[in-house]
Amino acid sequence: MPVPLSPEQAAFLQGPVSINVAATGSDGWPVVCRAQGCSVARDRRSVTLLLSARQASAVLAALAANSAIAAVFSRPASHATLQIKARGATRVPLTAAHRACHAQYSTCLGEELGSLGYGSDLVHGLKLMLSSSDLLALRLSPEVIFDQTPGPDAGRVLARA
Repeated sequence: MPVPLSPEQAAFLQGPVSINVAATGSDGWPVVCRAQGCSVARDRRSVTLLLSARQASAVLAALAANSAIAAVFSRPASHATLQIKARGATRVPLTAAHRACHAQYSTCLGEELGSLGYGSDLVHGLKLMLSSSDLLALRLSPEVIFDQTPGPDAGRVLARA
């Protein structure tokens, strides 16, 4: 049974956050890629991550071999961080809404970094990196949600299935 995200958690995951996705490779070592956007279902019981197929090839291979998945969402301005874990993820058809989410994500993250004083070259480079012709969508249902914000509460379980 998935853990529903709170409205605040759902808003956070869809905000200007840096997203890393991890799974376990066949050799037992972690494989990681960057996500390029996130949308949360209306009932807040599933999350769809947008990834570059090329950049996520190792993660996709691990998921195909039944690896669990973890996604870490961190806001650059505050370092506030949430992690969600699930037993796996399913590839879903890419929709126009996913493409709009992807475009909004790169703009919002770029604005966040710009507001922190990162130069326009970095922000422009980020947008180029996030412009992906091989975008795909992975849906997962969170089973555990952690606070991973640096500090004394890092690692605290916020919700568990």
